[in-house]
Amino acid sequence: MPRNKQGSTRIRDGKVYARITYQDDGGKIKEVWRKAENRTHAKELIKQMLRTLDDYGEKPLQAEQMLFQELANYYIENYLQEAQYVGNRKVFGLRSYKTARYSFKPVIEYFATKQLKAITYSDVKKYRLVRLKTPTKTGKQRSIASVNRELTYLRRALEIAKQEGWIIRNPFSQGDQLVSIASEQKRERIVTLEEEASLLMSCTGVRSHLRAILICALDTGMRRGEIFKLKWRNVNFYTKLIIVEALNTKTLKQREIAMTNRLAQELLTLYQASCPSLDSKVFSIETNCKKAFNTLRKQVGLEDVRFHDLRHTAATRMIQAGVPLQEVGRILGHTQANTTYRYVNANADTARRVASALDNFLSEYQESITDTDKIN
Repeated sequence: MPRNKQGSTRIRDGKVYARITYQDDGGKIKEVWRKAENRTHAKELIKQMLRTLDDYGEKPLQAEQMLFQELANYYIENYLQEAQYVGNRKVFGLRSYKTARYSFKPVIEYFATKQLKAITYSDVKKYRLVRLKTPTKTGKQRSIASVNRELTYLRRALEIAKQEGWIIRNPFSQGDQLVSIASEQKRERIVTLEEEASLLMSCTGVRSHLRAILICALDTGMRRGEIFKLKWRNVNFYTKLIIVEALNTKTLKQREIAMTNRLAQELLTLYQASCPSLDSKVFSIETNCKKAFNTLRKQVGLEDVRFHDLRHTAATRMIQAGVPLQEVGRILGHTQANTTYRYVNANADTARRVASALDNFLSEYQESITDTDKIN
């Protein structure tokens, strides 16, 4: 705790300043100057600085001139880095650090030259509105989900600043919630069997490699990253099981997924065609197949279909096939039931099945009443 704290009003070049001095834990004398409008204002500033020194220590005072750009640099260098693991446990960084940096970039551009201590709840709220009004590179409406991601990284950076003692309060805590997941528009695009057939039939020539990838996504519900990181050592043709390694999953938990007959045949054909090593990637793709998939969906007139919709489709088909929701969650690698609920679509067929079940229930109830009346 700083000791020997004193405050005084000083005049420099005809301007009024508030000045405090104190002795830090190492015994060094330090001073802090703040420009004031007049002597009365200077006395108020002195009181504020001494109060801050007593309540929060010297860090907030020393960081009062700190710009957001300095915080951003610190956040990137110490948090938004590639994930590092000890065994199966992540000990540093982010798995999706490149995505995080991309989402954080517009935040930096907006707040870079603003003093860290001067950022208010209103500033953050204004940023949210500005971003929602800023169209995407393709001229489309920017989604709430996209802006929410940016705000999430801003909130995290400001929370780190608070933890480091550079600010006293996180502006996000000074008003209503700004990151509302409930406001995001959830995608409910399900690929029909007819659309699936069109996609698979067009996997020819330079896009023939997409066929096995699409079937894998549709029949397992695996995430895109899990599919592209899959190695032959993870595929067991005898047991017809795929092992998704913990390091390749979003939740860092290993899981097993059974192969359908058609997926097993597709993978066996791939394996026999190249006879790769067990450490080779199944689909021989380093990052993703975005360009090829975009060309494919345009060719068959399904431009609104995204790769993640295949996982959504797989989950919906499992549920419609009568697989219990808890088991579907385990196959998809979910740790919370609420996450699986997002994949449950109450479409027309579901609605008809519910109505039919209710009709049967009501009919049986009415019959039981009739039988009772007859007995009486």
